Amino acid sequence: MTGTPHAAVPGGEARLVPTPSDGPFAVGGHTDGRGARMAGKAVLVTGAGSAGELPGTGAATAMLLAAQGATVGILDVDAARAAHTRGLVEEVGGRAVALVADITAEDAARGAVDDFAGRVGRLDAVVNNAGISGEGGIAATTRAGWDRVFALNVTAAMQVARAAHPHLVAAGGGSVVNVSSVAALRGFGSGAYGASKGALQSMTVDLAYSWGRDGIRVNCLVPGHLHTPIGDHGGEEGRRLRSAANMLGIEGNAWDLAWAVLFLAGTESRWVTGTVIPVDAGTTAATVLGMLPYMAEARREDADR
Repeated sequence: MTGTPHAAVPGGEARLVPTPSDGPFAVGGHTDGRGARMAGKAVLVTGAGSAGELPGTGAATAMLLAAQGATVGILDVDAARAAHTRGLVEEVGGRAVALVADITAEDAARGAVDDFAGRVGRLDAVVNNAGISGEGGIAATTRAGWDRVFALNVTAAMQVARAAHPHLVAAGGGSVVNVSSVAALRGFGSGAYGASKGALQSMTVDLAYSWGRDGIRVNCLVPGHLHTPIGDHGGEEGRRLRSAANMLGIEGNAWDLAWAVLFLAGTESRWVTGTVIPVDAGTTAATVLGMLPYMAEARREDADR
């Protein structure tokens, strides 16, 4: 692996992470992820399992929330991946519970939520991060593939949120953060994936309306082209093109999403609900023609290398 050595987790040892940018916790002027913004809170993050050095959005979110004082539930279908993220959380002095369940099954989703809330004694926020990408465009998507994507990306999120509702009410209110994708806003040839993420955004607004008087805020984040395990393709050229395709001209990673989750999961966003917020460096705010000069420049630079 090539990259820049920096602290990949708050307070953790320096690691080699393949990004040309500053360390992830230098985002927005932050130089360390430690703090107490989530002290005393309990947050469940789905799809938070991980493997290897490059963190996905769920693992980064779990680590950041824990570094900010939360007890984090790391929920994943894979026991080894859940344990790996729990280890990362513990490395930075955080508290975590590893939970294994197939949340596409309603009883399993409810059982995992109840288990975590029972162990910790409360539940203050849920992050619906789990998702799969599917088979490609609509023409290439089988009915079974379509159903599999919607089962995790939409139905499982609904089941986790619904199971969390009484616990959030018991805590005096709380937050649900859903993680969508720019594929819901722009054509990507992503078939079931884009459609499911669009459905998740719509569900976000309806849940915010339905649960607002219960003191529960529901918001949705829309990440752009992040350098994560699921988005780590195309090599160095692909990474440069993805960076050139956004307004800021810099590459995002899992920590960029995690910082946004931190805001929405905590009480700092107490007056924010029903929102769908892009975290994409302006990707969805720009026209294709407007970004062509930047992408052409990136291609010329690659040709000169």
